[in-house]
Amino acid sequence: MLTATYVILSLSVEQKKERQFISRLLQTVQSVRRRPQEIDPATIESQLKQLTSFAEARHQRKVEACLMPAVCAAARATDRDCDALINDLESLSRHGSATLNAVNKCMRRAMRRSASQCQFLCRTIDLYCYNLLKRLDREEQDLLPLAQKVISSAEWFEIGRELLAQEDSGAANQPSLRPRHAATYAGRPVDIRI
Repeated sequence: MLTATYVILSLSVEQKKERQFISRLLQTVQSVRRRPQEIDPATIESQLKQLTSFAEARHQRKVEACLMPAVCAAARATDRDCDALINDLESLSRHGSATLNAVNKCMRRAMRRSASQCQFLCRTIDLYCYNLLKRLDREEQDLLPLAQKVISSAEWFEIGRELLAQEDSGAANQPSLRPRHAATYAGRPVDIRI
């Protein structure tokens, strides 16, 4: 049970950091919205890159690669249905990825300092941040409690071991890390990529 506590605490600490990144970026966007003539695309781009690399790496490494496959397998073994939750999290990830692509396109246009493009950039960043917040809420309110109910002590130990191994090997700095094996649920592949 100590390992479960470690994993959940580790995820909670990183989710708190992610919320702080989001808050800083939203404050910058509000400032730009009030004074679009003073937009500094480099500052926004830098904050956005920090947020996305941290948020997406955390989500991919810990939630998608370790926690979601274990929850799916354990839920299947205990006859609990987690399809709706997994589908919702996947949908939020796809929506976030599409919104992030739009933000990057807007960023290039905002470099020209067009007021309308600046406003559109701000709205698009807002959408991306609120999507991340919604995904974090679903993880905290639904995925983690479900994981606590269905994952055995042995599975928690394995998840904890994987997380510690990632931290020891420096995987925390590799945002492109993907799961080593395909996750399945009910005998069919589950797409858990961003």
